[in-house]
Amino acid sequence: MKKYLFAIGMMFLISISIKASNEAYEKAMRTEIQKLYRAGSVQDLQQSANVFSRIAEMNKEEWLPDYYAAWAYANMGFRTDGGIQEKDGFFGQAKMHAKKAASISPNNSEIVAMQGFIIMGELSVDPNSRGQSLSPIAMQTFAKAIELNRQNPRAIFMMAQMENGMAQFFGQGPEKACGLVDASLKLFEKEASEAKEGALEPMWGKNMAAQMKAECP
Repeated sequence: MKKYLFAIGMMFLISISIKASNEAYEKAMRTEIQKLYRAGSVQDLQQSANVFSRIAEMNKEEWLPDYYAAWAYANMGFRTDGGIQEKDGFFGQAKMHAKKAASISPNNSEIVAMQGFIIMGELSVDPNSRGQSLSPIAMQTFAKAIELNRQNPRAIFMMAQMENGMAQFFGQGPEKACGLVDASLKLFEKEASEAKEGALEPMWGKNMAAQMKAECP
């Protein structure tokens, strides 16, 4: 009887410990996600990337910390005024974190879309020399993300960006790209209406899609 009561007591203590750990993780993630979405400078993004890296180290079974670290580094690559080497360094860090996230959660549409976002960033560093090799890879990556989840607005919006770039390069109209933007905006609206308060899942991209929509005829 004593052994039984002891076992019950231990299970109770373990459950309390796990719950406290989960609550601490979620609180830290919510706080840093809000900071990340407000980050304006490369320095602010670097601070968020560092925090998410630490959270990832302490929560090796969670894919979201590495996902957000990848998002921070990718945005650093887009926003920095540095040269090719610095930009590539940021995108390299982003790829490393995205790869770690993918190893934790394979075939995850959000992670695959992030990998496409990073490739798109590498392409933007030197479009003339990288466009021919990286454009098809970016398109294929976004297509895979959409196939994995046709309700993912980020995957569809970033495919729209690629389609728009391809249309401009070949002197074609923006109809296909704008149609994809419209589809993504509907999904962004749906996502916002269904989102739970304090959700940790990715919610970014709507403002970017709206800006692109404003440029459509």
